[in-house]
Amino acid sequence: MEVVNRDLGRPGILPQCAKGSPPIYPCGVLPAVVPRLPRSSGVKPRLLLVDDHRGVLERVSALLASDFDVVGVATDGRQALTKAIDLDPDAIVLDINMPEYHGFRTMRALEQIKSRAPVVFLSMMDTSEEISEAFRCGGRGFVVKTRMANDLAAAIDQVLAGRLFAPALPSMLGLAEGGGHATQLYGDAGTCLDGLEAFFEMALRRGDATCLIAPADFREGLALRLQGRGWNVTGAEGHGRYLEIDTADALTRVMRDGLPDRCVLAEIVAELEDYRRAEGAPRVTIWGNMAGCLIADGNLEGALAMERRWHDATEGFPIYTVCGYQASRFNGQHPDLWSATCAVHSAVCHASSLRARRPLM
Repeated sequence: MEVVNRDLGRPGILPQCAKGSPPIYPCGVLPAVVPRLPRSSGVKPRLLLVDDHRGVLERVSALLASDFDVVGVATDGRQALTKAIDLDPDAIVLDINMPEYHGFRTMRALEQIKSRAPVVFLSMMDTSEEISEAFRCGGRGFVVKTRMANDLAAAIDQVLAGRLFAPALPSMLGLAEGGGHATQLYGDAGTCLDGLEAFFEMALRRGDATCLIAPADFREGLALRLQGRGWNVTGAEGHGRYLEIDTADALTRVMRDGLPDRCVLAEIVAELEDYRRAEGAPRVTIWGNMAGCLIADGNLEGALAMERRWHDATEGFPIYTVCGYQASRFNGQHPDLWSATCAVHSAVCHASSLRARRPLM
């Protein structure tokens, strides 16, 4: 079996199949809610909330009260600095658009006083410039206010665990200039493709070599959407920096006795490096759902091994990987699965179709 890069008419990155390996079929799509990270019983992280609108502070306090200990609120940046010193919170939720002492200035001042609390920005604005500046000035998370009921508690969980939380898939591209390993949760194919469309267009515009590892409906849907934006990624005249691979074919090549083969993964990384150099690209940007499909097939051990071994294989290379997971995969009988999946990722984002869920205490 050979996966052909339809853009170039040449063999793709994952051409060989293991002899005797059974076929692995793409997974389906199920509805889902946002999984939450487990937490020690009775231990609530202490939060400081900062917003110049008292009504917003009241709503956010009520939203988070069952999961967090809201130890203080502030209505401007100067109050926030004083309370950060006095209260020493575990995390700070910080508005951006405040008069005089705006959120970015407050963030820099918090760093100057050596506040240990990671900051999650909360904003009505979701422009790429504002999101980029939020992370550039030291923020660890960014949540859009219209999504706070679904995203805010989970975002705080992630930053307390040492990861970044991005508001959408395209904003993940700015979180790492070289290589990296991130994950996206999505609920349905339509909203996932919305994010992929913007994600791949942005990656192509910035000059990255790109790779989509997905089942046929995702590949065909994304190709049509990119074509609508002026990117011809199909046929013999397709774009040279766009590669697509079928998930089932990729897994058939990689898996041995239920686990990913380290040597094959190393071969793939070398092939991706050849692809990047041939296209003169600064890095390879990948979105794939291989581990998610292993979970759908019931191979949890294989999925977690895939994440760990791919992380090890790509470390030090200019390869930025976003692993896509349908959120319903984490709604079963394995409460630690989401936490274990997140462990090797540096950043997390949610698609817009997901609903909030209480943490596992």
